[in-house]
Amino acid sequence: MPEFPGWDHSGEFTEAYRKAVRGRSRLSKRGPKHPPIVLRTGAEEAQQALEALELGLQRSSRARGTVPCTPYAHVDWRGGSRTELIARIAEELKKNAPEEAGRVRLPAYDLLQCVADHRAGTDPHLADRVFARHRGRATAVLPADDATGTTINAGFMTVPLRSVWSVTERVRLKLWERRWEWRLARRRRYRLLWPENYRGNRTYAAALDEFLRTWEAAARPGSGPRDADRWDGLLLAALMTDLYGHARQGLLHPGRRRRRPRHALLLNGARTGAGGDGGSAAVAGFVRLYGAQQRPSPNAATVVVAALPDAHDAAPGGGTLEEAARRLDPAKGTVPTPYEVRLARPEPGSRGVTVAPVWTPWVRLRPGRELALEAGALAVTLWLTGQLAFLPYLDSPFTDTYTQCLTGKDYVRQSRAAGPALPAQYADALKMIAEQNRVARAEGEPERTVTIAHVRASMAPNAAERRSGAAIPELRGLALAQQALHRLAPANDNGIWVRIKTYDAGVQFKNARKVAAEIVREAEKDQHLIGVTGFTESRTETVEALRVLNSARIPIVSSTATAKAMEVGRYYHGAAPNNKREARVVAEFAKRANTVRTGEDSCAPAESVAVVTDPTDVYSDELGKEFVKDFHSAESRIGYIPGGNNGVVVPNEPDLDMKFSMSEVAEAVCSRVAGKKKTLVYWTSRVREFDNFLETYQSLSKCANRDLTVMGGNELTNAALSGGFVGKSWLHLYHTAHMLPAGHPDRSATAKAFNDAYTEEFTESDLWLNDGHAALAHDAVQVLAQATSQANAAGVELTRPNVQQIVNSGSFDLEGASGRLRFAAGSLQRPLNKLLTVLHHGKDGSAPVLMCGDSGKNIDAGKEWRQGGRAYGCPQDE
Repeated sequence: MPEFPGWDHSGEFTEAYRKAVRGRSRLSKRGPKHPPIVLRTGAEEAQQALEALELGLQRSSRARGTVPCTPYAHVDWRGGSRTELIARIAEELKKNAPEEAGRVRLPAYDLLQCVADHRAGTDPHLADRVFARHRGRATAVLPADDATGTTINAGFMTVPLRSVWSVTERVRLKLWERRWEWRLARRRRYRLLWPENYRGNRTYAAALDEFLRTWEAAARPGSGPRDADRWDGLLLAALMTDLYGHARQGLLHPGRRRRRPRHALLLNGARTGAGGDGGSAAVAGFVRLYGAQQRPSPNAATVVVAALPDAHDAAPGGGTLEEAARRLDPAKGTVPTPYEVRLARPEPGSRGVTVAPVWTPWVRLRPGRELALEAGALAVTLWLTGQLAFLPYLDSPFTDTYTQCLTGKDYVRQSRAAGPALPAQYADALKMIAEQNRVARAEGEPERTVTIAHVRASMAPNAAERRSGAAIPELRGLALAQQALHRLAPANDNGIWVRIKTYDAGVQFKNARKVAAEIVREAEKDQHLIGVTGFTESRTETVEALRVLNSARIPIVSSTATAKAMEVGRYYHGAAPNNKREARVVAEFAKRANTVRTGEDSCAPAESVAVVTDPTDVYSDELGKEFVKDFHSAESRIGYIPGGNNGVVVPNEPDLDMKFSMSEVAEAVCSRVAGKKKTLVYWTSRVREFDNFLETYQSLSKCANRDLTVMGGNELTNAALSGGFVGKSWLHLYHTAHMLPAGHPDRSATAKAFNDAYTEEFTESDLWLNDGHAALAHDAVQVLAQATSQANAAGVELTRPNVQQIVNSGSFDLEGASGRLRFAAGSLQRPLNKLLTVLHHGKDGSAPVLMCGDSGKNIDAGKEWRQGGRAYGCPQDE
């Protein structure tokens, strides 16, 4: 038994060859095209290698011995033209084909051969003669209308049999012509048979004239290589078209299962004849022509391995079998080019590689039995379809055809009123806190007055980020929490007064660690400093600052920070749900909600997601990773670091596709969306980068003005509610929020009171009325204040350890403006089932489409969300 020679990486190459021939998917139409592989080696090694590969194309059969697994041609070419080589390949393919898969029919190639075999020049009856020869008749002349010969007497009329035969044959000829005319004019795979610059009518007769003209140019004395290339290229295009048609079997074709492997061509041109080049010139010319024809051809069902002598015409340098193995596993869309490997005689003692059969059927059924089983299965399927036709009326989950886009209806009002300048509003918010601090000093009882430190970032440098940021609404939330506490404290023996001392940590919390150290020193002096709030962003600097505070055993309740990395120890608590909960809720929502537009008035759930993330940002990186865990169809994350790397080490993660400019991000997103139509973009980066992305995507990408569906976190909510995406009709945006909008019927009494106080103070047209930052900041203060009030009721000192003990008791429960904050046992760092909403942003504003979580005590909402007539359960915290 011949074995593949023992060159380096022979095992990898033969295994890649087996997979290339065997691995064609049953549903594959235009899968990856495999480039022809050329082995430059000696005659003996070439023969041994191709014979070993041929053995892999055969399998044993109990009834018939050795049979082919797939149609193949193994040609040991020792001399002759390239045209003759193509003819020999066609003969071998027909001969070496599995009987169970049906015979290999090559109609287009046979048609060209009929034209070439006619050799009659210009002939008005060319179509008739080609038809006759193609039908395998002994003569190429159709019968003429003639009344002589045998007749049929039918009552009052006599019909000559010869005339009946003539009419029948001509009808068959016309039908045959019409069939070919439809193929040549309509079928895409036959387009390669026409010249590239052909502009006439694509009729059957015109095609024959073009074929004959091409053949005559190649056959006339003195014809050049270009004429021969045209004719041979036409023959090869016809052969590849036929092989592609053979591979594209129908659903009920009895050879469907047996036609899964690709066809294989094994061409040996390594033998040199006496006084000539033997078959090397023809084989080399075939490989070159095949490589050129393969690019425009739809045929992806053929694998070519050729052997040529290592002569002067070989490519310089040559490749390796290892690289050839990689070429036999190409990515879809790869442009195939012939690849040459120069191989010397194997080292003495090297072991050859046995090539196992490329394919063996699991179930050995004859075509007739398989067709009978398929017909029976089809009959049962049709019967079941009829029996279960009533299921749509029972709201069955198996027949859900609801395609209406999920957009919501209760739109949140967007601010259009011109208010004071944003720096002035920021200053006014600080004044409100200062005023409430004066109330605490003037009216508060010293034993019931406590201090809360607040760590904030400096105002953003530009107006757009100030509008979408958290600085102003957070300060307002703190002041409103103080107002509520100071209004109730005089009438309640356990009520408290709160002083809030704010610390500016710089732009994007650059100085957060330094501020944390300052708070620790202040806490050592003031035992009534009961805790710290703020930290609206999850960044490396804020995580480090939290570690400092946690080490000093100072209770912390952050407002809007959501990264799980912020949970540095038992003294940290957050008012917002963390990234793990948000990713889980949003992933389940994206799998079922009709969010991705499929038509003018129809949408479908996302089948694939492109996650855009900043791997150096704590919030962005963590949220992206958590989402990918829950949405398993998400592809590799698209990474982008704002402002370039700036010396930052890019994480080496296998599922991270790093981009280094926003134009590259836009191109990557466009490629994902264009490649899979039901693709949703999950944006976890900051809002500044999102604005830049939208402009770049619309101005530079190929997907401009095409529908784009984006799901984003609370970073995008701020910009959406402030009117940041108005005028982008092509953008379909969904964004999360951490509170129910003002006016929502499922708000708790506390949430209603907070909304009323906010609108009374800042009007209904305020920019941040429905921004969750104010509510979360309010609730963060209320958590510390409620714990302090409970400590006062218990008769213990109002100190940090006592406040921390009450929050960590496992029974702490607070009705907040942003929903219920229940720090139950097992979830002491984040509230259990904290409220999360998803809003759809459109031309009329933003409207809630999902509400998951606990909005308040005894409020039966947040357990499910609805789409059409169906309800979907909300994920619950474990």
